[in-house]
Parts: sequence; C-alpha cells; structure tokens
Amino acid sequence: MIQSGWRKQTPGLCRANGLAEDGERLAVPKNQAMLAIRRVAHVIGLKPGDIMLLETLCVFTKPCDWEKGARPIVWPSNDYLVENTGYSLSAVKRHLRRLAEAGLIAFKDSSNGKRWGYRDKDGRIVEAYGFDLSPLAARVVEFEALHASLEAERTLVKNLRRGVTILRRTVAALLSSDHVNRTDALWWDLGQRYEALLASLRHSARDTTALCELHQALSALKEEAEEALRKTAEAPVDAAPDPVAEWEGSTNMIPRGAVSAPHIRITTDLELVNRNRIEHGAEAPATAEPPTISVRAGEAEVVHGRSPEPTRITSELSIQAILVACPVFTDMARGIAGHIRNWRDFLSAADRIRPVIGISEDAWATAHRAMSREAAAVAIALITDKYSDGVVSSPGGYLRGLTLKAANGDLHLARSVFGRFRERQASG
Repeated sequence: MIQSGWRKQTPGLCRANGLAEDGERLAVPKNQAMLAIRRVAHVIGLKPGDIMLLETLCVFTKPCDWEKGARPIVWPSNDYLVENTGYSLSAVKRHLRRLAEAGLIAFKDSSNGKRWGYRDKDGRIVEAYGFDLSPLAARVVEFEALHASLEAERTLVKNLRRGVTILRRTVAALLSSDHVNRTDALWWDLGQRYEALLASLRHSARDTTALCELHQALSALKEEAEEALRKTAEAPVDAAPDPVAEWEGSTNMIPRGAVSAPHIRITTDLELVNRNRIEHGAEAPATAEPPTISVRAGEAEVVHGRSPEPTRITSELSIQAILVACPVFTDMARGIAGHIRNWRDFLSAADRIRPVIGISEDAWATAHRAMSREAAAVAIALITDKYSDGVVSSPGGYLRGLTLKAANGDLHLARSVFGRFRERQASG
C-alpha cells in the first residue's frame, strides 16, 4: 500500500467533511449548538472527556464564526489542550478522533500539517487550519429533535409509572378487603396474577412497551376484582346474631357502626408517631426532636431533628436566584436532570455536571469538606458559566482556589452569584 503521508480517511471523517459544508450554510449560535449536544451526549455515545474537549475548542470561537457563510475553525496547540484538559497527549488525540468520527468536528489540515490561522481587523477568520466545528452547527436540528423525543418518552414513562402505582395500590386494597373469601378459587387466582404482575414490574421499570402492557394488565385485573367484590356484596348472607341479645346488660360493648377515620393519639401519649416507622419499618426513639421546617422562596425542606445545613448558604441564596444568574448551568442541569425543584435536585445536577466540565472527584470531595455540599454545588454552577464564557480556563484549578478561600474564611459565594446576576441584567 502506498503511503500518502496524509491523514488516513475513514467513512466517519468523510461524513464529517460533508457536514462541515452543510454547517457553513447555516447560522447557529454557539450556545445553542453546545446545549443541543450536551442534552444528547449520553445517547449518542459521547464521554464526558469528549464534551469537555469540545467545550475547550468552542472557547476559541467568536460569535461571527457561527454566522452563515463562516466556519468556526480553531487552531489551538497540543500543549495548550494538554494543559487545559489535564489529559495526556495520546488521550487528547483519542478524544479528537472520537469527536470527528461522531460527526461533530472536521479536520482541516495545512500543507505541512501544522495548525495556524489569522483574522482581519473585524475579527473574522481570513485563513485557518485546525479543527472545523461546522459539523456541530449542521447537526443542531437533529440533536434538538432527538432531545424532544427523549423528553416525550420520559414524560410517557413517568405517567405510566404513576398510573401503574395507582392501579397497583387499588388492586392491593381490593384483595385485602374484609369481604374477600380468600379460600375461593376466583380470589386465589386474582391474587396469583397480582403477584406475577408485581414481579414483572421490577424488570420493566424503564421499558415503555413493558410498562404499557403492565398498565393494561393491572387495569383489567382491577376491573375483575371490582366486579367480583360487587357480586360478593350482592350475594345473600346468613342472618347475624342479635348483638343486644348476645351482650345483654353490656350496652357499652354494642357496636354502633364502622368508623372510617384516622386514629388521633392523645397528647399525653409518650410514644410519638414518626414517619420513619412507616418508611423504614423501625421504631423511632420516643425522645426524637420535632422536625425543623425551613421555608424560603416557595421551597420547604424538612430535616428531622436538626436544621438544614449549611444554614448560611441556603439562607443567603435561593435556588431560583442561582439558576437565573447561571443560565448555562441551568440549561445543562435541566437537560441532564429535568426540573430543579429543591436542593436535592440541585446537588444531584451539580454532581453530574462536575465531570463534564473536567473537575476531578478529589477536588469535588475536598470542596465538600472545606465548605459544604450546597456551597460546593453553587461553586460548580458559577464555574460552569464562567468556563462557558471563557473566563475560567481550568475549572478544577478554579474550584481548588475557591476551596482554599473557604478554608481561610474568605469565600463569599453569595456576592459572586449576585455579581453574575447583575452582569446578566446589564447585558440584557
């Protein structure tokens, strides 16, 4: 085989070159393109390192590069990519190759294989050789449609699971009714079918087709159980003995009818009712302290026996203020975890975004110890936005700097969030 001295071509690289030409004919903002790829990265097989490297490449582009008729070509050196990602040179090349094979970037090589370029006085690229990000712009519509279908399926699964839960509890209540003759063959068969459906539920929690079939089966089982219970109620019953004759002289023990009401314990009862007994099946200590309730900005958190921690960051900042001040983090969080309703959702989203922007587990754990889980999550939100804007080049190093400030008592995250908020207001 004759060696050409040129990059070996593959079907994926040829496809990327064709997508680059398509992207040149489109006008897609950088933020829209990156949001689209972040939302579907886990579906198309991209790894966090791929997204991080793609983010690093996008930092070099300008808004004019994403206009119609222009190509966002960047030419960073290998040393810069190694320094700012923390990867080895071989790992950087491996991630670049995967991005190209996935049809997200294209290679534009110069005659000597070196990357270089220059811009005119207006900042527009005149000539450049390096990495062409036009394929990403060409696939934005595809990625947005894929995300919409994923959201629709996620909503369908959620609704099906809710319906299955309602039907499951309804059927369980019917089978445990006092009017059920458990020795009857019909009720025994209904109970066996119910147990079989419960067993199948454990293996079809996320399968849309299986959940639809399970919902239909439980609905049919519910109708059969209700019909059988109606027939039981309509069947004649033997006359019951007269309670007055049986308990003559003891009128206080004569039943006066069923009472369907919750049992209300008297305040002098030392054995307090604790919801943990129901949820975890364990007796709660009688001396348990009452829950402390913290309500702010439409949110409520109940922490049994203690106040939410840390009280300072949760009292100074509301989740809504952080989401408004850090829109890039907000888009990533909602794309990954859905709606952010409370601090638990916020912490989960920050923990999943952390590896995407290149923050190590060690830096994350050190930040937890120096500040708190909530404060570290707020720091991730700020770093994500600053990293997307090009203000921060090394998110891991920046977080370690904030951790050092926290250890010295010089960290003021609330000021930083309000500062970002004022910047967003000033820029419209």
